[in-house]
Amino acid sequence: MSTLTPERDRFLAFAARAVPVAFGARPAPGELAAHWRAATSAIGARLVLACARERLVEFDLQDMSLRTCSLSLPLHRRRAFELHAVDLDGADLPDLPDLLPRLLPALAPAARARIAGELADSRWNLALARLAADLRHRTCSEGQAWPAPLDPENLVVDGHPWHPMSKTRLGLRAWENLRHGPDLLAQAAVHAVDVAAEHAQLAEPALYADLARALFPAPSPGLVRLPVHALQLRRLPRLLGPLWGREVRPAGLPPLPARALLSLRTVALAAPALHLKLAVDIHTTSARRQVSPASVHNGPAIAALLAAIQAADPQTRRGLQIQPDLAAAGLHPRHGAAAGQLGAVLRPDPATLAQELHAALPAILGATTDPSRATPNSPPAHLPLPTCPSRHSPRNMPPRTCPARHFFKHVRSRTPQLVVCAALGEHRPGGDLLLRELAADYPGDLRARLAAFFHDYLDLLVPAALRLLTAHGVALEAHLQNTLLVHAGRPCGFVVRDLGGVRLHRGRLAAAGHAPALAPDSFTLTSDLAEAQGKLLHTLVHAHLAAVIGWVDDAGGPDPAVLWPAVRRICQREWDRWAIDPALARACADDRAFFFAATCRSKALLRMRIDERVSDYAYTEVANALAEGYSSPAA
Repeated sequence: MSTLTPERDRFLAFAARAVPVAFGARPAPGELAAHWRAATSAIGARLVLACARERLVEFDLQDMSLRTCSLSLPLHRRRAFELHAVDLDGADLPDLPDLLPRLLPALAPAARARIAGELADSRWNLALARLAADLRHRTCSEGQAWPAPLDPENLVVDGHPWHPMSKTRLGLRAWENLRHGPDLLAQAAVHAVDVAAEHAQLAEPALYADLARALFPAPSPGLVRLPVHALQLRRLPRLLGPLWGREVRPAGLPPLPARALLSLRTVALAAPALHLKLAVDIHTTSARRQVSPASVHNGPAIAALLAAIQAADPQTRRGLQIQPDLAAAGLHPRHGAAAGQLGAVLRPDPATLAQELHAALPAILGATTDPSRATPNSPPAHLPLPTCPSRHSPRNMPPRTCPARHFFKHVRSRTPQLVVCAALGEHRPGGDLLLRELAADYPGDLRARLAAFFHDYLDLLVPAALRLLTAHGVALEAHLQNTLLVHAGRPCGFVVRDLGGVRLHRGRLAAAGHAPALAPDSFTLTSDLAEAQGKLLHTLVHAHLAAVIGWVDDAGGPDPAVLWPAVRRICQREWDRWAIDPALARACADDRAFFFAATCRSKALLRMRIDERVSDYAYTEVANALAEGYSSPAA
C-alpha cells in the first residue's frame, strides 16, 4: 500500500507543526507516518466492507477473508449483520485514490470525485484523532495533565462503527478541526446574534426567552437573541447574504466557553447547565449539520409528547429518560435554504436525569424475582468522567490548561455518572478499556463480570425502547452517539438524546391517543410501519447492540453466539407480556415478525452517500441475528 501523496505530505507537515502546540506533547519519530498508514488502511477496509455489504460489488467470503475485485481483505472476526471486524495488521489495500475506482469503476466522475473527497477527509481526521489519542494515553499514563476534556464524549476515536466516512468533516479547515473537534481540543465558543423578531421562528417562546437570558443579556425590544457556534459565526455573512447586517446582526457580546460533545455542533455549557444543538455548515458523516425550521418546531413538541407518554406509561420510563428539547429558535421558514443556517435547540444538562434514574434503580431491582439482576455485594463504584470545565476551555490552544485533578479515574462513589455508549470500546486515558472498568464491581472472573454487565445493560435499555414503539408508535434513534449510560457501580439506566431522528407512526400514535402538532411535511411522522420499526431495529440493534456485543467479545467476555440469543429472549419476553393486552396483541405480533424475520433491512450508508440521500434511506438486506435458529458467523 503506497501512501506517498501530496495529501500525506500536507498531513505530516501540519501535524508536526500544530500538534505539539495544541497538546504540549511531541509525537515520536515515525509516529505521524504510522498513523497516516493505519488510517488509510482502516478507511480502505471500511470502504471494501461497505461495498460488499451493500452488494455494490460481487464478493466471496471464505474462511477469514473477503475477496473482491482481485483484492483480499483478512478478517479478525466474522460478525452479525455482516459488520465484520478486519485484521488491519494483515490488510494490504491500495491507497484510497486507487481503491475507489477499482471497487466502483462505473461511478460517474462527479460522484467519484465527491466520494473520494469525503473518504480523504475521513482519513485525515482519523489519523489526527488516533495520534491525539496515543499522546493522551501516554501523557495521562505519566501522571501529566492533558489540555483537553477527558469526558467519554471526547474519547471516541474512530466515530461511527462502520461508516467509511466516519470522520468526514468537510467544511472545516485543518486548524478548525484541531480546535473544535470533540476528539481533539473540543473547544466550542458560543456567540450571540440578534434577529429581527418578525424574521425569527420560536418554539416555546416564553421558556426560550428565559433560557436565552440565562445565556446572554436580553436584547433590545423587537429582537430575538440566538446563540451561534463560533464556526458558524464566521460563515454567516456568506451564508445569509443580504440578511446579514440588517435582519441578523452580531450582538457584540463576549462568547461563552463551552465543550464540544460527540456530534461536534452540540456543545455543553457549565453555567448555565445547558446543552445547545447549533447549526454549523459542515458535512459530517452523512449530512450537513444545519438546524432546519422543522427541527425548531418539532423538537419541543416531540419532547412534550414523550414526557406525556412516560408520565402515563411507567413501562416506557423503566431505566430510560429522554433528554428533552426544551425550546428552540431559528430563522423563519420563509427564508428557505438560509433558514437552516441559523438555529439553536436548548436542552437541559442530563445530570439531573441521571440522578433520577439512579434513584429509581432500587424500585426496579425490587420488582424483579430474577436473582441475576441483584446489585453486586461489593460497594458501589463509578467511573467518574470529569472534564476540563468549560469555563477553563483554552481559547488559543495553550498546552496543559486542564489541571491534574480532572484526570479520568476509576474510584468508588455512589454518584451516578454518564458515559456516552459510543465510548464503551475506548480506553480510559492511561488505563484500561472503559467496558472492563464499568464491569469491575460485578463478582466473578472477567468473563462473568462482562456477562453480568451486558445482562443489566440489555434489561435497562431494550424493554422501554420496545415499549415506546409497540404501544405508542415512537421509534427512538437509539444509536451509540445518542445514548448515554448512567452508571454507579452497575448500569442504572440510559438517557437518550436528539429527537430530530425519531420516527412516529401515525396509526399507533392515534390508537394510543396521541396527536402531536408537527411541522407540515415532517419526515418524522410516517404511515409506513416498516419505516418506524426499521428505525428502531437499525439504531438500537445494528448500530448499538452489535457494537457493544463486539466490544464485550473483544474485552474477554462471552462469545456473540451467547449474547445474541439473550437479545432475542428479552424482546420475546416483553412482547409475550404485552400481548396479553388485547389492544396491543396485533402490534406485538407485527413487531415480533419484523424484528425476528430471517433477513432484515439495514441502511446502505455508502449507497446513500453516492446518491446524496440523507433522510430518504437506501437499504441492503442482511441475515438477522435475532431470527429464530440464527447461527452466528464462524469466527
